[in-house]
Amino acid sequence: MADIVKNQDVNYALYYNVLDYFKIIMKNHPSINHVSQGDASDFDQNEFPAYPVANVMISQSELREKTIVHTVDLIVADKIKQKNNDSTPTTNEQSIPYYGTDDSVDILANTMAIINDLTTFTQFSVEAFDIDGNIIVTPFKDRFNNGLAGHVASFRLVSFANRNRCTFNLLTDSDLDVSC
Repeated sequence: MADIVKNQDVNYALYYNVLDYFKIIMKNHPSINHVSQGDASDFDQNEFPAYPVANVMISQSELREKTIVHTVDLIVADKIKQKNNDSTPTTNEQSIPYYGTDDSVDILANTMAIINDLTTFTQFSVEAFDIDGNIIVTPFKDRFNNGLAGHVASFRLVSFANRNRCTFNLLTDSDLDVSC
């Protein structure tokens, strides 16, 4: 098992740092060939040079007293390919291990394993944040118009940050007699 990443000096409550963290671990995963970030509705607009692909998006953030909780969506997908129509010459019997004539079941198995790798590493090998609650992983096929199948993982990521009561004094002396 990998050592715990000692990254308490990085402010992972910052939006950019959370995105960068996930982009880095997805790029470092040996099975992912392209990484993007942004809204999932834009995900199907691109034809990627190599598959599988991964995407990270923060869909919501909750500001708490000493933490920021981000709702993170990770998409891992691959291009569906048709399987060879191999059959036994004498009986014309096809041997397809899983239902269907494409590799979507294989893609779902692989993308679930990749999601498990990413979330397990985040959950158990990083000090600066925790995953709050369960990770909801939803399979998809034909969700996008470019023949992708895979999984979307959605979870709440707790970033530890000391939210100072007042970072900047946003009032002038003439506004009110209030100071930080």
